[in-house]
Amino acid sequence: MNKTIRFRLFLLLCICATGAAAQNLNEQSRLKQEIERQIEVLDKQITSNKELQQATIRELNLLQQKVAARKLLMVNINDQIKQLNDSINIKEKEIKALGEEYDKVEFSYLHVLYKAYTQRSRLIWATHILAGNNLSQAFRRWQYFKNYSRYLNQQTSIIKTANTLLNNEISLLHKLRSDTEELKKVQQTELTTLNQEELQSKKMVTLMLSQEQKLKAQLQEKQKERDALNKEMTRMTTEAEKERKAASSAEIESSKFLSTNFEQNKGKLPWPLNNGVITEPFGQHNHPVLKGIKMPFNNGVGITVNQGDVVRSIFEGVVKQIVFVPIYNQCIMVQHGSYYTFYCKLETINVKVGDKVTAGDVLGSLSKIDGEYTLHFEIWNGSTKQNPEQWLRKR
Repeated sequence: MNKTIRFRLFLLLCICATGAAAQNLNEQSRLKQEIERQIEVLDKQITSNKELQQATIRELNLLQQKVAARKLLMVNINDQIKQLNDSINIKEKEIKALGEEYDKVEFSYLHVLYKAYTQRSRLIWATHILAGNNLSQAFRRWQYFKNYSRYLNQQTSIIKTANTLLNNEISLLHKLRSDTEELKKVQQTELTTLNQEELQSKKMVTLMLSQEQKLKAQLQEKQKERDALNKEMTRMTTEAEKERKAASSAEIESSKFLSTNFEQNKGKLPWPLNNGVITEPFGQHNHPVLKGIKMPFNNGVGITVNQGDVVRSIFEGVVKQIVFVPIYNQCIMVQHGSYYTFYCKLETINVKVGDKVTAGDVLGSLSKIDGEYTLHFEIWNGSTKQNPEQWLRKR
């Protein structure tokens, strides 16, 4: 392969490798920012609970979630450091190889340049051309010198490009090393904070263990609240399903179409709150303090924000019912064919029963309950509860 072509391909490979590494680091940086945002929300909620002097299971859950998020942040930082170190190793090899190729091209160029210099007199070149036996030979000699000159110009351009790229690569290497050192400092700070939070969590568990009867009473009350909500959700979906199945053929077909569209958007649906964090996951989980005891089953998720926010519909549909449930305040049920979404703990309502809504339409505003803003959100397919985390898009 021609040396010039080979060198250009080598430069292209270096540029492509740099771009791919930067893309990976950008994705890791984006994940780091999202985790940090979640930690900020959790931290403010914990501070709010402290101001209310509520050392409760809720506060412990928030703290444990923050610990889990910070551990995830540590993993992310470790991954970034590893990627940076890998990039540094690759970059050092690229710089070495680039330098060697540069030396070869430069040596070849200087050799050709020296020959051109020793024959720099235009008179010598002209004499050589005119010394041809015939016009055809003279033309070929003239063409040779023309190509020779073009080759020198090309080599000059390649060397300038290579020199620029080499300097850029060296600058990037210095930046990678600097970024690595900065991340290591962040890593140490996060580790210190993580150890403090874990210690705080253990102390809180120890304190609560001495209040076992109080915790069991709270658990029973929580179960009653959850049962009341589940009963209301079941009633609403049962009624809606009866109406849907008794509808006209045209309405049934429209319902099937809407259901299919909803299903096709699984994992891509927008969040009902702009900047919320899931603080109450779907399903049943162990009690954070009492061993061998389960928390009440959660048919949906709790999405917490730091301040009041509007609640939005996640998909097009029809507002079927609006009810009030103790503790959960006002709840809106939106039908999307055979799918239903529930939005609870609302303060104000912006829609009425029968309204058609689209994704992003404001349903109402979030209510402040027990010092925090947390939306209780559920998704049902007929009478089957769904895990909303599997339906909402990743952040």
